[in-house]
Amino acid sequence: MKTVNIVLATYKPNIIFFEKLLKSLNDQSYKKIKLIVRDDSDDNEEFEKIRALISKTVTAFDYEIFRNNKNLGSNKTFEELTKDTSAEYIAYCDQDDIWEKEKIEKLVNVIEREKAVLCYSDLSIIDENDKLIANSFKDIHKRLNHLEGNNLFEYFLRRNSVTGCTMLIKSEVAKKAIPFCNDFYVHDHWLTLFASSLGKIAYVPEPLIRYRIHGGNQIGASMLSGIECKEDYYRKKLLKEKVKYNYLLDNYEFGADCRDLINKTLCWTEERISFFENSNLKNFITMINKIKYDYQLVLFEIAINYLPNTLSRKVINKLKK
Repeated sequence: MKTVNIVLATYKPNIIFFEKLLKSLNDQSYKKIKLIVRDDSDDNEEFEKIRALISKTVTAFDYEIFRNNKNLGSNKTFEELTKDTSAEYIAYCDQDDIWEKEKIEKLVNVIEREKAVLCYSDLSIIDENDKLIANSFKDIHKRLNHLEGNNLFEYFLRRNSVTGCTMLIKSEVAKKAIPFCNDFYVHDHWLTLFASSLGKIAYVPEPLIRYRIHGGNQIGASMLSGIECKEDYYRKKLLKEKVKYNYLLDNYEFGADCRDLINKTLCWTEERISFFENSNLKNFITMINKIKYDYQLVLFEIAINYLPNTLSRKVINKLKK
């Protein structure tokens, strides 16, 4: 039986939600587990509350608790937790969800059977009162595509379908992904991208976690977060993407095939930037010729670029809802 480290980042958790999470971890059917917790609150009182609750609740397996010397944020805290691990697999954990009893067992079975480097699952959605809102993440994100298999690096360069709290990853893969690309990717997206450069991604269509929505969190980061108008999209989305792909090429040693895909995506990004800078006929034809690459994105960018500013704002705001 393979060993699993559950890594849990905490920051001033809601104690009621946190206790429910810990009970669901303690009730896991899989037995070769160790919990590793790292608190990011930089607060003695918070740290002692967390330690006391873990001591009271986690009885089925060993645990370790660390604290950051200063507030690092969730990405960096999960990076430090990855360094703290010694098991064969790592499961990333948020502080306010509820895990189904067989979550770890089913993920281990599938990742082993599929000879994958990473496995993830669907999730259901609950509110602050544990009331079920949605049976599947896809009920909330209609355009979400949970992909599995080999050769997914190009897809994950630009988008993500893996929620961190549903993920099980080979420890050796996660450690190779250090340092995380924190300037451009959330930890789960980065780990998925890196894993897809090395092997197969496996998927369990069953929701193995109850993901809690409440006032202190959100479902993922929207593609249009912080974007209100065409100019925002150009500066905050397109120009940032160009910087991101150049950063990957300059700072990470991906294989030749993956580097070719980064370069391909970078070239396409530069063509999209050119279209926003000069929406002449030549650049319009270039966009149309790439419509098979991502037809929804191409149609969206053509629309907001040609529409008057007032209408493009309305389109962006509608898509953000």
